[in-house]
Amino acid sequence: MPFAQSNYAGVSGLALQPASIADSRYRFDMIVFGGDFSASNNYLAIKRQALFNPSLWDDIDFGSEYVYRHLNGKDKSGMVSVGMYLPSFMINLSDNSALAFSTRVRGGFNFDNLTEEFATLISESFDYDPLLNKNLTNADLSIQTNLWTEFGVSYANVIPLNSEKHFLKGGVTLKCLQGIASGYAFVNNLNFRLNGTDSLSLFNSDFNYGLSGNFDDDNIDPFDFVSDPGFGMDIGFVYEYRPYIEDHKYNMDGREGLLRPDQDKYKLRVGISLLDLGRVKYSKSYYSQDFTADVRDWDLSQVNIETIKDLNDTLVNRFNLDPNAKETFLMRMPTALSIQVDYNLAKDFYINFSPYFALRKGTDIISKTHYYTSFSLTPRYDLKWFGAALPIQADEFGRVRAGLAFRLGPVWIGSNSLITSCLGSKTYNADAYVMMKIPVFRHTERDRDMDAISDKLDLCPDVPGVWAQKGCPDTDADGITDDKDECPSEPGPAALKGCPDRDGDGIADKNDKCPDYAGPVELNGCPDKDGDGIIDPKDECPDQPGSIELKGCPDRDHDGITDSKDKCPDQYGKPELDGCPFADYDKDGVADELDKCPATPGPAKYDGCPDTDGDGIHDGTDLCPNTPGVPENNGCPAIKKEEKAVIDRAFSALEFETGKAVIKSVSYFSLNELAQLLKTKEGWNVLLSGHTDNTGTPAKNMELSKNRAQAVKEYLIGQGVPEFKIKAEWFGQEKPIADNKTAAGRQKNRRVEMKITFD
Repeated sequence: MPFAQSNYAGVSGLALQPASIADSRYRFDMIVFGGDFSASNNYLAIKRQALFNPSLWDDIDFGSEYVYRHLNGKDKSGMVSVGMYLPSFMINLSDNSALAFSTRVRGGFNFDNLTEEFATLISESFDYDPLLNKNLTNADLSIQTNLWTEFGVSYANVIPLNSEKHFLKGGVTLKCLQGIASGYAFVNNLNFRLNGTDSLSLFNSDFNYGLSGNFDDDNIDPFDFVSDPGFGMDIGFVYEYRPYIEDHKYNMDGREGLLRPDQDKYKLRVGISLLDLGRVKYSKSYYSQDFTADVRDWDLSQVNIETIKDLNDTLVNRFNLDPNAKETFLMRMPTALSIQVDYNLAKDFYINFSPYFALRKGTDIISKTHYYTSFSLTPRYDLKWFGAALPIQADEFGRVRAGLAFRLGPVWIGSNSLITSCLGSKTYNADAYVMMKIPVFRHTERDRDMDAISDKLDLCPDVPGVWAQKGCPDTDADGITDDKDECPSEPGPAALKGCPDRDGDGIADKNDKCPDYAGPVELNGCPDKDGDGIIDPKDECPDQPGSIELKGCPDRDHDGITDSKDKCPDQYGKPELDGCPFADYDKDGVADELDKCPATPGPAKYDGCPDTDGDGIHDGTDLCPNTPGVPENNGCPAIKKEEKAVIDRAFSALEFETGKAVIKSVSYFSLNELAQLLKTKEGWNVLLSGHTDNTGTPAKNMELSKNRAQAVKEYLIGQGVPEFKIKAEWFGQEKPIADNKTAAGRQKNRRVEMKITFD
């Protein structure tokens, strides 16, 4: 049981669960040889001191000293089973399916429903006085044995479910059964009496009795088949609960989320299987057949039975059996229902509970073998090359036994009752099993550098890499392996050997003096928009061709001053004059030191002064710069002699009332002449300036000068002169033209000056 329950059961697991080979830990598993033996009963027990001391077994008092009889008034049963695995193997077809071929030789012997009285007589060699001369009955006495070879083909597959946490698989084993030897005896009601050790009476007892034709041969060949080919089958299903399935996933060779084939993934595993369905058809021996025994005081002293042949001869002769009768019988397989519950307590440590229900144990089928119903609790430690288990079993008779089992690489050995036999006072059963295997485990692909690329596909098996580069490193993920990438930590195109080119000019950044600006190779990747041979980052005038000396800026007049800073870009000049040959504030081409009008542009013929009115007299000396005039009148229009006389008379004849701004009447005539002149002269204007002497306060004098100038203006307007042609201003006592200390001087200072102006 421990090995069939193990996660490393492999092909051995077919004995308990045909679905176990799917998703197993093996890629291939082969049994070279295996054997098992088990004997059990509920009547006789061997005491511990004799069990492991074969020297006592021949003691004449062995039965009385070392054999214990369990007397409880109940019927007795016993079973012996043997098995031998011949070369068998399983192979994984895929991650989800597996196929197996197995060959086993199996045998079993059962006796059931043996009454305690009959069992006692047998154990005492039919010499037990309390039961002699006493009519005894044994109902449904049953004895069966069968030895057969089975050739099995097993297939198991994973059954898809919607959740990865839930896993299901199923399997079936189809068997070709070949009988080697078989026999049975069944008596519905055995009524008998021993009159002594040599006298037997049988009372109308019906015997069902059959043996295969070779049963009485001295040697039985396991491959000398005496039955018709029979058919058998095992079928089973396994469910696993996998709550931590994500912990068992890995990535390899570009595939993600693969399940580890070398790991068990379940927390709880539950299996159910129906085993040994089937039967084998035998031909009966000529000397075995059903009969009725009804005989009195049969003298056994002359009966010598040492072999099965002796028994058959005796029965034929005593009960007149027909030696030529030909019959067949069907021997049923030891069908059982198995349930397996496995729980993962911790890493590599499991506990298993497996009820095993033996079927076909009733009396309605007289030719069958069977196992005992049992309940197994097995803690086990399961590793790849080592396993240890402590099977604890309770059988249908209520007896509990414990054993040990070890899996040491290819060698398996164990016993389910070893501990009980060694430590208990007596034992009712004994068993042992051994197996030699050739396992080939499933595993993940070898990956020395742990980069999720298998060594067989990894071009760089000792250096972690990426799948896109077949296992070689590509640190910057640019599709170029690090060994061929001149810039392994920065992504770049293959054309530049994996180096980046931020500005896309075809020059790798590491060789590009201007990695952020596209430029030609001859300038080391730097731009030169104006084509002057000076790269833009060092060109202060990147859009205009220039010289290296001026950092790429132009200098049209070649005076060493860039045009952008040269105030005279087309004239060779001086740095101290901002590129101009001389200082020329008004930019009129006349040096300031020669320019009589340095702030106003003018031609050189007028010494840099303008001639606004174009009268040939520059504005610097032209008193009427906006009105063409004549030199003799300082650029103002010429005033005729008679016109000047009118002006002078108006000025000289102008008189006011003393201390008042009232024009005296004597001044009217000359003012009228002035008014008539102004009206006829287009472009002529008059400027009136009022003045006083210093008699009185300055404020009163300022007021008086204002009023007198305004009085003259109003008089001229009254004579028809347009107001816009007259401008009046006043200065009080601020601008004297004579000495105010004398009466004559004060007279001159009290005046209104008149001056002709032009537009």
